[in-house]
Amino acid sequence: MAADQVVGPVFPGLTVEELDPAALRRLACELESDALARSIAQTYLRMLDARLTRAADALECRDEVAAMDVLLSLRVSSATVGLVRLESAVRWVIDAVRRGEPELAHERGSSMLGLAAGARLALRSHLEHTVAAAAPV
Repeated sequence: MAADQVVGPVFPGLTVEELDPAALRRLACELESDALARSIAQTYLRMLDARLTRAADALECRDEVAAMDVLLSLRVSSATVGLVRLESAVRWVIDAVRRGEPELAHERGSSMLGLAAGARLALRSHLEHTVAAAAPV
């Protein structure tokens, strides 16, 4: 599927691009440390399921403050590690919350859980590939 094709009806307009590998390179440059950038990405992976669950729970309870707290943090951290598809999905949920559409926000929030597996796989694969590429021959 081409990068400009839509993923599905829940998140219209999203591309199949899971990961922007340049994001972690930018982070490593800003931090002046590949190891620290990798550590941040690994911490993101460890926390991902819990954050998605907290967001889904807050949306189900229609607790906009708690939902936005988790969603805004998840959006920024997803962008930081380069998970563009998940970051876009989170933006769609944030937009629904801001527009006062709790049913749509809940539907989209629940659907974010389905994106977690692809996001984890993309980021783990990227981290493994960059370790293999950096290893001495």
